[in-house]
Amino acid sequence: MTTHSVISEIRAPPAGIVPHLKPWEVITWSQEQLGRIYSDWGLKFSRHQRYSNSIQYLNYSLNINERDTTALMRRCKVKRMKGMAPEALKDCTKADAILGWSRPPIVNPHVRLEISDTLYESNRFEDAKMNLHSNLGLFRGAQAKPSINRLDVVDENFKDMLRDETTPAVHRLLNRMERHRASQPKPIKDDCDVVSILETPTVFVSPLEQARRKRCFNIYNQTYLDKCWVDMAYLKKLRSNPNVLPQQAKRSTPYLRNLMDKNYAMARNLTKMLQARCPMYAKFSQRYPNEELYNKQKEENLYRVQYQTRRNMFKILRSIRQLIRVGSLDKLSTFIEEVMGDYITIKTHRTMPWKFEFINEVYNYLGLARINEYIIPSDMTVLQGKHRLLTLFGLSQESSMVPKEKQEQSKTMNVRRTDLTDPKSELFKKLSARYESRMRFAKYPIERAYLLHELAQAHLNNNSFNMAVSLARKAMEEATRCNSIVWSFLSLIVICKAHAIVEKVEHQKEVLGETFELAKRMKNLDLCLFIDICMKVNAEELSIKRMATKRPKTLSQ
Repeated sequence: MTTHSVISEIRAPPAGIVPHLKPWEVITWSQEQLGRIYSDWGLKFSRHQRYSNSIQYLNYSLNINERDTTALMRRCKVKRMKGMAPEALKDCTKADAILGWSRPPIVNPHVRLEISDTLYESNRFEDAKMNLHSNLGLFRGAQAKPSINRLDVVDENFKDMLRDETTPAVHRLLNRMERHRASQPKPIKDDCDVVSILETPTVFVSPLEQARRKRCFNIYNQTYLDKCWVDMAYLKKLRSNPNVLPQQAKRSTPYLRNLMDKNYAMARNLTKMLQARCPMYAKFSQRYPNEELYNKQKEENLYRVQYQTRRNMFKILRSIRQLIRVGSLDKLSTFIEEVMGDYITIKTHRTMPWKFEFINEVYNYLGLARINEYIIPSDMTVLQGKHRLLTLFGLSQESSMVPKEKQEQSKTMNVRRTDLTDPKSELFKKLSARYESRMRFAKYPIERAYLLHELAQAHLNNNSFNMAVSLARKAMEEATRCNSIVWSFLSLIVICKAHAIVEKVEHQKEVLGETFELAKRMKNLDLCLFIDICMKVNAEELSIKRMATKRPKTLSQ
């Protein structure tokens, strides 16, 4: 007997690694007990507002027993707290069906009330009203009291949306929806059997429409979230912020993106629920019951906006004159681009009735300031130097070497280094994208002439000379349409710079002739003298080039 007990104590342990078990898993619980434990853990996490963990443990409980109505109802409430009302409706509907399949059938008032609440939070008010009326037919007394209270709330929502005061707003909304539906393209069935990827057309939104949408989004959040609308706008910006979601972080970035997307979706669901219960037009009529007083306040607000816009216009013009007086042309160009591209584009003729006149004045200031820089340098000897035209136009001497260097480098194999970025090319891409975006929505010829001139200058700085000449010609056409001699002259100057760099002396002669005619039309003596010197220098270069071409022929003879 003793030897048998000693042998049993000396028995070797089982082979393999002992599985990692949680403390409550050491005990051999039954499946029913384990399901209840998981369900209780889910309830505990929901009380601590850890809804994701709560849903996880409730899923464990339902994996063990799919017909557990307690776990289904708990998961339904947690999903409602997370703003997932349509998914919560599936759980409570399934729990009600399980109770109905039992023998005898069970009608639980709490389950039926939960179905009504999820229908209400899913913005299905008609279905919620029908369900509440059916509950009144099943329950009496204290059990029917919650259904009566909820029915009163649903009826109030219907009154807010469809009362007599909101009739004009509802008609305007319906007409707008019909116009939007009529403007949508009808789907066309393709007869081609070849499976191909269809090209989706890119929709460009004007800056004014972008500002309008942003303002509507802020008003929408201010209406339903009160002071929390700032947090909503901040969360929306964070979702696309590369500093918060760096591509190098492989673990934290997906987690943060998922977290922000979930929280943003929850907040959006909340605002949609509030908007469905009391739409914007109903909120508007509640806030401003007196229409005459509202129209008066609206008119006063318009006057305030117009007055402040007028003050801003005068301030912008004073700043432009100050920059011209100081002589900082680069700061002037940057300032005008920011003002005209970011501020003026989002102003309507209602808030700025003098918009066209202001645009003309600003661009004329800029054009005249740029014309004044074309003067004869004091340190330049006209009869000496090989690159006199480059010096006259204010170009560096290295610019003329660009085409030759490109021709020499074309024979060698260039391997691009992807880890380095050229700041000059990045700046060119940024500027060209901005000018092209503004060009799509530019209304006035003088604005298009300015944008085409800036785009041509950007291509010239990037050594794309043919494109610069083409864009400068288009800018000249737009300037001719608006009778702007200043921008026609500046466009021709860009062409002269391109021809001077690539040494097209014959073409330069024709362009300088056109430029001289425009200078005479402007009656600017200094400008005429400047162009006259350029023409003489170009004529000398042309004669030198012709002599150089004739010399090999005489030697060969």
